[in-house]
Amino acid sequence: MCGIKCSVATLVIGALLVIISCIVSFVVIPIIVKNAIISEVVLEDGSIQLERFEEVPFPLNFTVRIFNLSNSAEVLTGAVPVMDEIGPYVYKLKQWREFEDVQEDVIKYRRVEHFEFDAEASYPNTEDDMVTIVNVPYHAIIQVAETFYPNLASLLNLAMNGIFGQNNSPIATYRVQDLLFNGVPICRNAGLLAGVACNIIRDIGANAQNLEEQPDGSLLFSVLDYKQDKPSKLYEVFRGINEPADLGRIIRFDNATYFDFWTNEMIQQEEEEVEQVSACNMINGTDAGIFAPFIDREDHLDAINTDICRSVELRYEAEAEYQGIPTARFTADEWLLDNDEGCFCLNVTTGVNREDGCLLKGAMELYTCVGAFLVMTYPHFLFADERYRDGVIGMEPVEEDHKIFIELEPNTGTPVRGAKRAQFNIFMRPVSGIPATSNLHTALVPFIWVEEAIALPDDFVDLLAGRLLRSLELIDILIPVLIAASAAVLVLGIGFTIRAKCRSPAQPVMTNGNRDIPASVDKTEVGGVDRTQ
Repeated sequence: MCGIKCSVATLVIGALLVIISCIVSFVVIPIIVKNAIISEVVLEDGSIQLERFEEVPFPLNFTVRIFNLSNSAEVLTGAVPVMDEIGPYVYKLKQWREFEDVQEDVIKYRRVEHFEFDAEASYPNTEDDMVTIVNVPYHAIIQVAETFYPNLASLLNLAMNGIFGQNNSPIATYRVQDLLFNGVPICRNAGLLAGVACNIIRDIGANAQNLEEQPDGSLLFSVLDYKQDKPSKLYEVFRGINEPADLGRIIRFDNATYFDFWTNEMIQQEEEEVEQVSACNMINGTDAGIFAPFIDREDHLDAINTDICRSVELRYEAEAEYQGIPTARFTADEWLLDNDEGCFCLNVTTGVNREDGCLLKGAMELYTCVGAFLVMTYPHFLFADERYRDGVIGMEPVEEDHKIFIELEPNTGTPVRGAKRAQFNIFMRPVSGIPATSNLHTALVPFIWVEEAIALPDDFVDLLAGRLLRSLELIDILIPVLIAASAAVLVLGIGFTIRAKCRSPAQPVMTNGNRDIPASVDKTEVGGVDRTQ
């Protein structure tokens, strides 16, 4: 049996093991794991992460859905537009970054995208399909002319055939591939009178991302060709080496620390008013392709979307799971387009507006961004004012299918699933001096909505699960086992010590009648009487 010394030794060893196991479990191992995660995700020279950042190793799904006008003849006489959603038209979207400068903790690059039509995923839809939609370039040009060149209305009306050719109508039928990429011709074979108007239109469209001038002086309108294989403006971002929390955070975009598309605030300083950058012009977050590790659910995520010239805020919604990987789900809900900030109100897009000129809730002007009076909403007017939704027939908003979301593995910040979604619309309304529009019912009419979606492929799911998550799961099992084993040694030591103390030898006792006489007392003395005498 273990004696008192052995018991105390077991007790001390158990206590030390508990202390050491707690320190190792809650201090040492988390530091090791954190450093291992950081080394996996930061953009170190020669790392796999930097290679994947330079070229995304798998394509994203880019899906286009087009709103076909099924009652076009009636719309021209004032009927409410009836919209039929046509699609999907699915493209494999390949993305890469062209590095221009790599410094110690900063990298500069331009993003490039390439679209490839996926006939199988799109079946039975093809790029040769014909769709009848609101004539976007038609309305864009005549509305900008009405707003900024009102004296040209009579000239413009006489030149409409030369400008738009066979598409000289508020509603037009296009081949899908022409609408999206090949382009719809404007000012082709314009003639003398239309040529004068086209010179003005070229000036109007100089900053329009969807209009491209051709060698013969004509213009092509397309929805997506401005993105196809064309390097973006310059990004300057942190690599996360000095501070992992800054991984991917944009320092400058297009050599500026803030956007210049939206209204700023004027504040009084001493004796003069000074312009202060508004919240709408802030460049916040990453380019949405990378996020910092160790996701804080109490904080929001930010990413810029250059197609709409602004930062997008995403807030934590719930825990989720993707193919066995626990994820944190962040979404952008109704606050994204509520117009409460005020600085997104350009007050130049005329249609269905508030009294102060702003668009109603759920819609954002894009004039300063794209150079035309386009309006961005969520698909099917999700979260938008009912007056927009009721202005056309056929809208069926579904929150799960139509809002922006992203799911991240919370330790590494790896996006495993997500979707950027946006609907593009234009006001169909009467325009002064253009008789063909005089009977139109004023409505915000959608013509397309797009979804850029990521879903981590199986081999990358296995890689993420194998290299990190299974190790974390093993640690989650190992830590309580280690602490429990140490605690068991401590409990065993306590038990041995108590048992040893209980079994230690006591002094023998003599009895004399009803009195107990300790053995140390002289047997010849009882009750103070010396029996030797």
